[in-house]
Amino acid sequence: MVNIEEVLELIKSGYTNPKEIARVMGINVEEVSGIIKILESLGYIEKVEFGSSVCSRCPMKKICSGSCIHFKGQIYQISEKNSSNSSKTP
Repeated sequence: MVNIEEVLELIKSGYTNPKEIARVMGINVEEVSGIIKILESLGYIEKVEFGSSVCSRCPMKKICSGSCIHFKGQIYQISEKNSSNSSKTP
């Protein structure tokens, strides 16, 4: 059984999409997507909307061609309201 805290820790450490997380954990993408939906509904993470303020905080913004706008997957990050409470886990 996959631990929801493991997924949250991977997101905190920089893994940003379900495919990456599934590959690292050795589980299927659907299972990761379900866990991500739970974390998102609890407010621990948020989906990144391209062109939002997230782009202004991106470390790649100086060299980015904007190609990430064409990215077809989903990317998640620790939510703003929980970034200061990073020691708390579900």
